[in-house]
Amino acid sequence: MLCLKCETNPEWIKTAIDNLTDVMIDHAHCEKKAAATGMSLLSTYSEKTEISLEMSDLVEEEINHYRSVVKILSGKGIILTKDAGDPYAKELLSNLRTHEPARLLDRLLTAGIIEARSCERLQLLAKHIEDTNLRKFYDDLSASEAGHYMTFVKLAKLYFDEAEVKSRLDELTEIESKIVRALPNIPTMHG
Repeated sequence: MLCLKCETNPEWIKTAIDNLTDVMIDHAHCEKKAAATGMSLLSTYSEKTEISLEMSDLVEEEINHYRSVVKILSGKGIILTKDAGDPYAKELLSNLRTHEPARLLDRLLTAGIIEARSCERLQLLAKHIEDTNLRKFYDDLSASEAGHYMTFVKLAKLYFDEAEVKSRLDELTEIESKIVRALPNIPTMHG
């Protein structure tokens, strides 16, 4: 489960499978927002070469994921609707500290936690979905999300003491687990 302290409620996968179109639309928006997070990090911390390089790669990969999801939707005759937002991410991000350098640490770790949760959700979809093409697609993406989680933690350890990273990751994953336990099992990637 990477850094996660709780598993997704088993009821979520039933809701997700029963409303797969909604989940896929939300997934496209999640990929777009992941790319935006990478752009924000490389813009805000452009003096940190490792962040600039890693986030450049991440942005490219996330945009490719977005494009792939949109193509799948289009192939099914589904039009991408407006982004309804992500209460899970919004609540998790509300716990970021506002002063630097603590804010950088929190931004890296929360981005990693969101990637870890996305990895878990994609693995669940890959395990339970009947469409073999989508199953493979989600399985491949879950591996990518796991890699993104590791990238964010690696960057955190590059700029901060490992003990501080572990301590703050522990705090943030505890917060994240409380958020996940309270989720209403709606048909979104983080619902």
